[in-house]
Amino acid sequence: MDDKLKNKIVPQDSSGKNRRWMKIIHSALFVFLILFISSTASGLSNQPEKRSLYYFGIPPHQKGQSIDEIRDLYKPMLKWLGDQVGCRFHFIGADTYEEMIKMITEGKVHLAGLGPVPYVVAKQQNPNIKLLLTELRWDKEKKNSIDSYRGDILALKNRADLKSLWDLKGKKFAFVNHHSTCGYRYPNVLMREKGINPDNFFNKFYFLGSHPRVTDAIAAGSVDAGATWDFNWDQAVKKHGDVFKSILKTPPIPNLTIVAHPSLPDYICFKIQKILPTIDPSLLKGLPTTGFVLRPDSFYDGIRSLVE
Repeated sequence: MDDKLKNKIVPQDSSGKNRRWMKIIHSALFVFLILFISSTASGLSNQPEKRSLYYFGIPPHQKGQSIDEIRDLYKPMLKWLGDQVGCRFHFIGADTYEEMIKMITEGKVHLAGLGPVPYVVAKQQNPNIKLLLTELRWDKEKKNSIDSYRGDILALKNRADLKSLWDLKGKKFAFVNHHSTCGYRYPNVLMREKGINPDNFFNKFYFLGSHPRVTDAIAAGSVDAGATWDFNWDQAVKKHGDVFKSILKTPPIPNLTIVAHPSLPDYICFKIQKILPTIDPSLLKGLPTTGFVLRPDSFYDGIRSLVE
């Protein structure tokens, strides 16, 4: 070969070219690995069993059913809410109002559905309890959703001798619980405004623990009359027939609440306030609510006067 031609041939550095390709391959693998880890983590976070778990509690304001029956009624709402918020909500029932107040004030449940008086009492015991939403319900004509309800003192229609509150003197009477708004607090105040002291006005009075037990006792004739709310009256008619009449009706009472313990993260509270009012009413079937609305804490100031 010609010496000049030999001098023009440049030896190829194959090891340098290989190193460049290895760097490209390593970079591509690194990017792929990062994307794989990110997508896997995202997928895991979307799996229900991997979501954060929070507890939702309900007192026995309408618990004529078992805990399992009440849990089944709330299951569609809690499943939907968890999917929307990105967490899980587990139902916890309570046997008494006092037990649920204790659970929410101590953080044993993160969320609770409370009546007006239990909410005010819980707020007194733990000022950091947050009011998230107020429940809505149908008006009597079932045309509009409203943010209040009424309590009633009921007796049987066939009791012609019972026409007014004064006719209950010396009779047997049923309350729900000391912390029940329309099952004790409100009727107690109305009675005392009329000069009636329940402690010595009735022959006997009982605290039966839930609203259905009050209407069950009236229907059975175990008591002559009792205090309850209009939702339970409707439910009792389905069970016992149209056998009840109202002797005394309360003024409108602010509806039940959804409240949060301060341990529930603020961003979860915000999501619940934003999302829960958009729930499809079909997911609330069997519950004493048709939806939810934002109301300020001052909405319950009138209830505070009952507690004080």
